[in-house]
Amino acid sequence: MADNQRVTAEASIGRFTLGDLAADRYGCQIWRGVDRTLQRKVALWLVPAEADLVTDLEEATRAAATIDDRRIVRVLDVFRHDEHLVVVTEWPEGERLGDHLADPIPAAEAARIAYEVARAVEVAHAHGIAHGHLRPSNVLIGPDGEVRLSGLALDAVLAGIEPIAADDPIAADLHGIGSLLFAGLTGRWPDESEETLEAAPQVAGATPPPSALVAEVPASLDDLCARTVLSITPPRGRERFTSASQVREALGGCLTDMTNAAPDHTARRSAALRATTMAVAVVGVLVLVGVLGWAGLKLVSDRTDLSAADASGTPTAPASQEPSTVPTSVNFRIVSGADFDPLGNGEENPGRVPFAYDGDLNTAWRTVTYYNKGLDKPGVGVLFDLGAPRAIGRVTLDLVGNGTDLQVLTGNTKGADPRDYDLMAQATEAGEHVVLKAAKPVSAQYVVIWMTGLPPVDGGWRGGIRETVVGT
Repeated sequence: MADNQRVTAEASIGRFTLGDLAADRYGCQIWRGVDRTLQRKVALWLVPAEADLVTDLEEATRAAATIDDRRIVRVLDVFRHDEHLVVVTEWPEGERLGDHLADPIPAAEAARIAYEVARAVEVAHAHGIAHGHLRPSNVLIGPDGEVRLSGLALDAVLAGIEPIAADDPIAADLHGIGSLLFAGLTGRWPDESEETLEAAPQVAGATPPPSALVAEVPASLDDLCARTVLSITPPRGRERFTSASQVREALGGCLTDMTNAAPDHTARRSAALRATTMAVAVVGVLVLVGVLGWAGLKLVSDRTDLSAADASGTPTAPASQEPSTVPTSVNFRIVSGADFDPLGNGEENPGRVPFAYDGDLNTAWRTVTYYNKGLDKPGVGVLFDLGAPRAIGRVTLDLVGNGTDLQVLTGNTKGADPRDYDLMAQATEAGEHVVLKAAKPVSAQYVVIWMTGLPPVDGGWRGGIRETVVGT
């Protein structure tokens, strides 16, 4: 890379000052640098301007930069300078997953990391963007166990789509999620050798499931690898996954089975601290391959604990301002969710529904904006499926904004109208965090959060759900 050789430490590119050369990858030099205006660390990717892929790279990076999600390393700027395309990203603190896979890591930790990657990929796919080239070097583990993904869209341009996926970026991403899980469970890469990982042995021209290499791999994780990794032949009758949301839901179920707890934000952090020391060692090691998404965590306030409606549907007074965490309670896994707008036009931001139960307060399902608090119709909401009848005692909601009027409706049959469900509890002018309790446990498979009034926003009224937890 002759052009890049002229770039030296302490050189200035616009408002950025180069520090040290951190890596040379895919024909690009990656420099640690400083944004002098904002006084923050950044990474600068320098790509020779005459490279054939520069135009594609510029377009891919700008597209990836539109995604706002904490799990995805954020692109800060893209511009041309002299003989280079310069891509500026966050400088994320942490360690590359690939630096810790010389030996297998605990199964629960491998599943947790794969789950977080699947969530990031799911968000990207919802925006029409694929990663295309998932590798252990793209996965960054922070000091507190936080998992972040770099290289979204960028790596697919620089390194190309996974050959095994036949240029299908979605299939490549599902294969990549499963391959990361396989690598965590076995310390091997399921295809050809990758970076510091040796290739898994092949049996009759195919990769065996991880349990063939490491004893005591849970059967559920064996099955998940077989349904995602394209070089593994899935068992008879087990179809391959076709979406990141399916993979994420399956991994969530595996984690629940292994840890007896839903893979929510708190559980993931504590699992990281218990199960592995990988994230505690060296802060600041390069993991770049940069792109996207810094979503500021919205602080939860105005916590209100509301008791259930009585048999007549009349709510009782607010019960307590104490947090709802009860050590002996059980949270049920939400198998799927769908927007519920039977009395309107039939659709209310369906693509954002997974954000209402993904365990992340940074994301949310939101309504459209209405021009009166009453929505111009009886209500709108989200329908959740628990997979089977559960003894529901409470529903905990983190909402968007203050002042939502809502009902919790339950049933064992999937109805097409809110009147097909029973009222479990309701709230008026609810704050951003609300716990709605049943007078006594209700057996139901389906839960509808039915909003009849929304918080005010500039120019109208709009509400939403950041997180939903259904439990005993």
